[in-house]
Amino acid sequence: MLKIGIQLNRLLEPDAILATDSGTNTSWAARFLDIRGDMQFAVSGNLASMACGLPYANAAAIAFPGRQVVALVGDGGLSMLMAELATAAKYELNVKIVVLKNNSLGQIKWEQMAFLGNPEFGCDLHPIDYAAVARACGVAGFTITEPGQCASVLREAIGGIGPALVEAVIDGNEPPLPPKVTFEQTRHMVEALARGTPDAGKIAKQLALDTIRQLT
Repeated sequence: MLKIGIQLNRLLEPDAILATDSGTNTSWAARFLDIRGDMQFAVSGNLASMACGLPYANAAAIAFPGRQVVALVGDGGLSMLMAELATAAKYELNVKIVVLKNNSLGQIKWEQMAFLGNPEFGCDLHPIDYAAVARACGVAGFTITEPGQCASVLREAIGGIGPALVEAVIDGNEPPLPPKVTFEQTRHMVEALARGTPDAGKIAKQLALDTIRQLT
């Protein structure tokens, strides 16, 4: 996720309009995208409404046709309102969509572990080829599977004219850690991993690496 965030941030114009869904995509946007100049940022806020990112972006592209519009969304949210891709194609909206694909309802997954101390349950999504769906709707579709592809693929997709979607495959075991982690959250995470969370070893390793990065 680090590579995607850094490269996307570099491609944003000073008056870009950004939109996100509610979920871990919101956390990643807040962490990696610098709001500067005359940028505007749209998110559901405390309502935590899923699937709002692409409709927000389409509306922004209609209202401000001369500005760069980028939606950073999750696969859970996008799968709920994929027909909005057809809307973007029909009206030739200059919307760029980056969908973070981890085949999971990420926010729910991490809330179950960090807030409740429970192993994740019912968060897996059926895998969808979002780039193929985009192309079927008349939207240019791209796919990123390796970090080294981020710069060139994002540059091509965002630099083009008209709607485009980039499916970025990310690690579902990368935790969106808050700036400050409480003792209670740490205890719950340990409990969740010990109680049988899938890929517990990989998650524990990633948590350790992220903690070291925060301390150095």
